[in-house]
Amino acid sequence: MLTFERDKDRLRVFLTGEIDHCAAEGMRARIEQQLTDLSIRELWLDFSQVTFMDSSGIGMVIGRYKTMAARGGTVVACGLHPPVDRLFRMAGLHRIIREMAEGGRDEP
Repeated sequence: MLTFERDKDRLRVFLTGEIDHCAAEGMRARIEQQLTDLSIRELWLDFSQVTFMDSSGIGMVIGRYKTMAARGGTVVACGLHPPVDRLFRMAGLHRIIREMAEGGRDEP
């Protein structure tokens, strides 16, 4: 499940549950639909309610990074629990995506 919050040029996406092959494609489509609004310059992905993520989730994140990078925007990941954080680091995402420690409610 996804929940969206919009604040000026920032879109926050609150991800919930498992991000596996089945869920990742639907999430990708729903986030991309929101990103058709070119005024969005920051995409915040909140993982605080994610219980599982596999490589399909990594692919979904990389795709959204590419979308935002193409328009000169940024992606921020927040609320990364240890298993998801470990996957982020193994995939090298920490090198391209800024991370916030606590649930994404604080300003960067």
